[in-house]
Amino acid sequence: MKLKKITSIILACTMTAALFAGCGKKETKEPESAKANETTLSLWTVFTGSDGDVLKEIINKYNETNEDGITVEVDIMDNDTLQSKLPAAISTDTAPSFILVGIEYIQEYVNNDSLEDISDFWKATNTNEDNYYENVVAKSYVGDTLYGVPMQYNLQYLYYNKDMFSDAGLNPDAPPTTFDELEECAKALTDKDQGKYGLAMPTDFGYYVQYLWGNGGDVINTATDENLLNSETNIKTLTWLQELKKAGVSPDGLTSAEADTMFQSGQIGMCLAGPWNINILNGLGMNYGIAAMPSGSDGAYSAEGGCSYMIPKGTDEATKNAVYKFMAYWLTDDVLKEWSVRNGFPVWSYSLLEDEEIKSNDILNSVSEASSIGRDWHLGYEYGTQIDNDVMKPMMENILMGSDVTGEVKDASNRLDEIVTK
Repeated sequence: MKLKKITSIILACTMTAALFAGCGKKETKEPESAKANETTLSLWTVFTGSDGDVLKEIINKYNETNEDGITVEVDIMDNDTLQSKLPAAISTDTAPSFILVGIEYIQEYVNNDSLEDISDFWKATNTNEDNYYENVVAKSYVGDTLYGVPMQYNLQYLYYNKDMFSDAGLNPDAPPTTFDELEECAKALTDKDQGKYGLAMPTDFGYYVQYLWGNGGDVINTATDENLLNSETNIKTLTWLQELKKAGVSPDGLTSAEADTMFQSGQIGMCLAGPWNINILNGLGMNYGIAAMPSGSDGAYSAEGGCSYMIPKGTDEATKNAVYKFMAYWLTDDVLKEWSVRNGFPVWSYSLLEDEEIKSNDILNSVSEASSIGRDWHLGYEYGTQIDNDVMKPMMENILMGSDVTGEVKDASNRLDEIVTK
């Protein structure tokens, strides 16, 4: 009897242990089940500067807080590397889930059938397209088809060192607004004996077209391929730039990277650059200001640019939908605000413009106000890169080094003809 009792107890314990063991197995299976529902997205981008660190922080925050089980893994590389890797990756079905690159590549990608049509993005994510500047969103369309979702928008801005302005007897709160004032300030700021220069004029600066626009000139009609470079208006403007350079306001053979460094160290009083310098200057505690590109006889214009998220051709629907969720997250006011405040990029969300912190940010307000003069500099034009590398850059390098302006313009115009008539 006693033996039966002991046996019963042992049996009961065994069954209980088995029961709890079964419960234990269920608990360990739940994470495996959850893991099966997780989605990992790969993102290729070119944000190699300090703004890339901010981008990674925002992405990490998304990875930790989104409730869709989505993890975005970002791979940052230089632009040349990305552009060389992407075509092969698309053709071998090894492309990333999405990319983040300059909007100037959209037309080229579309021509090569390299992007997914994402025209259903707004409806699929319940995102209000009308809440964003039309001109910004339009840069991600080709015709009526959406191929990208805007990430940021920017122009070229005039940075000026307020301390150098004060030392030169200039009003630190009154940056130049015209070409004539720009020349006056540049000369006043220059003191070569002390290694001080007034205006950075890099030989590799890609936006000298802004000066041509300001006086009513241009380089190319991208709609008709008409060559507009060899004109008296352009020659007059370029002669003025050469004379300004000869006056010693800028170091010889200056590159854009060197211009940024010299401005940061207080050796150059003014330079033209995008908003990516703001983060660095704030970190240095520099006393600086930002203004719009000064105007010429025809007005003020600045070459616009930006970046968009795009999805490579051949991406499956499940991945595409997951990317949509991240892109919609990026367009929320909280994320756009963080990006603008920390990097100084202009605000292009109407709802975010009403934010009190945005309204009270002097630098950001200056950038946003200066962003009203944007103009398309061959964005998406099939010959754009060739015009930069084979026409404008060599022409400007030679002119800034003292070559005959008329001859350089004629030679550059001939090279432009060769490009657009191929």
